[in-house]
Amino acid sequence: MAFLGGIGGGVVFPILPVLGLHMGLSAFMVGVILAANRVIRIGVNPFTGALVDRFGGRGVIAAGLFIEGVGTLGYIAAIHLDAPAFWFLAGRLVWGAGSSLLFVGAVAAVLTLSSGGNRGRLVARARSAISLGVPGGLVLGGLVMELANADTAFLIAMLLSVASGFGALAGIPRIRGAAASERQRGGGLMRDWRILLTQRRLAGIWLYAMLVAFCVTGVLLSTLVLLVESRGTSIVGLGAEGSAGLLMAVLMLAYAGTSLFIGRRIDLLARRTALLVGTMVVLAAGFAGLAWARNVPEVLIALLVIGVATGATTTPLITLIGDLVAPQRRGRAAALYQVAADVGSTAGPIVGLVLCVNYGFLPVFLGLAGVVILSLPVAFMLARAESRSLRKQAGKQRMQAR
Repeated sequence: MAFLGGIGGGVVFPILPVLGLHMGLSAFMVGVILAANRVIRIGVNPFTGALVDRFGGRGVIAAGLFIEGVGTLGYIAAIHLDAPAFWFLAGRLVWGAGSSLLFVGAVAAVLTLSSGGNRGRLVARARSAISLGVPGGLVLGGLVMELANADTAFLIAMLLSVASGFGALAGIPRIRGAAASERQRGGGLMRDWRILLTQRRLAGIWLYAMLVAFCVTGVLLSTLVLLVESRGTSIVGLGAEGSAGLLMAVLMLAYAGTSLFIGRRIDLLARRTALLVGTMVVLAAGFAGLAWARNVPEVLIALLVIGVATGATTTPLITLIGDLVAPQRRGRAAALYQVAADVGSTAGPIVGLVLCVNYGFLPVFLGLAGVVILSLPVAFMLARAESRSLRKQAGKQRMQAR
């Protein structure tokens, strides 16, 4: 269900930048439209987290899929009615509310059901399912645009979302939210939010959620189709939309494959942040490589590097949330992670499109590499804090053994 739900979002990225500009929308307006779903999610995510903590995930996930289907109708209306900017924006806002219920609901349910021994693997599966839906949508959007038209691509995405909503109701087991006694032991509502917002290690996780989303799902996904068009990096004779769709799919497949691999490995390790510093350096190298890429092989290599680094970063950090947060707060913790990611991916399309159109791709992607390198002190802080925590746990276990 999470896989099919991700398709609706993926369809938009290879189509809307070029379609919007050809329909007379400004680069700034296209960026606002692409970012609009994240803007609404910033407000909806905390409510979604509270709903999951209270009622469980099945109904929340199904409702999200139905709402995504309704939102996709806005894209179709934009093609046929006056004021396309309004209809694109309305569709993205509605779709964003639905995607909040889907994304937060899926991750929160996994964090709640998992244990320390299988959490990495289950988190990787949930995130990969959502992420693999995005390349499915990217390929679908790009190829259907080449073979038919945008109408057809958006209609297929809508039907898949609605069908997935019914599938979620039929196929996802009922998951109860936190028991009343657990919520009472956890303290009041404001105390729960304060605990989540003031823990230093969680703050580091929120920062990286924002940074990775800004760079990858914000700037990169919203500008790649324009980079392909500008540099003429066509794949098997496809146009910019089709080529960008396939390239974005490569990026997301690398992300999902790495997530699944890393998810299994971190369940066997004591430390979740063992690779964090290295993956940040690799991510910076990927953006630097993309800045200089001038042909298809170079772009592919850069995107593979970025996808691998992203998967090796996000899965351990989400898994660490489950380790640090009590079960009755995990829905809200997942919501805060998504809020941070949505803040980054909201700013990304607006900043990325405007800067790339006005200054070119080389300085923008080199700038992203530099921002990632500047974040390394946070990675060192998280790694040191986890090491200290593990030493304390080991000391307590030795004392108890005596």
